[in-house]
Amino acid sequence: MELVVHSTDTLAVIASVAIAIAGFSGVVVALTGRTADSFGAVEKLNFRILLQVSALALFFALVPLISHRAFEPPLAWRISMILYGAVHLFDAGFFVLRTRDSTTLSPLQRVAPRIGVVIAVMQLLLVVLGNTIVIEVGYLLVLLWHLAIAGLGFANLVFASRATDRE
Repeated sequence: MELVVHSTDTLAVIASVAIAIAGFSGVVVALTGRTADSFGAVEKLNFRILLQVSALALFFALVPLISHRAFEPPLAWRISMILYGAVHLFDAGFFVLRTRDSTTLSPLQRVAPRIGVVIAVMQLLLVVLGNTIVIEVGYLLVLLWHLAIAGLGFANLVFASRATDRE
């Protein structure tokens, strides 16, 4: 059984970046000198997005490394992508339903979960239609998508904190 994951270094970097983004959010919150109860609804949402998506990226950066220990690479990538796609579809779909009537979200925050649903469906289609290389590349691209969303949550949290400090 071949235990080689061609993207091991990339997955490790993605996991590290996810940890760093989540960690920096704690620093931002600590530097504001405010308690979580004093955050507004938008700040709480940005913090939740940041932590949740960072955790998602971290967890799913590690899944292929673990699944390759138990399965041949083609099957390991398919199992990893099925798990990731299912969780992503549930998460993005829930977020779309929960925030569809929200007036406090920016246009980007309204569109991103809808794009996430489309990406999750594409993840699941790749399992059926793609070969191992396509699945692996798609998996990495979705992880990068989640890092970008976490980064957006981080930027929103920083700018919201700075705006609150000015007031």
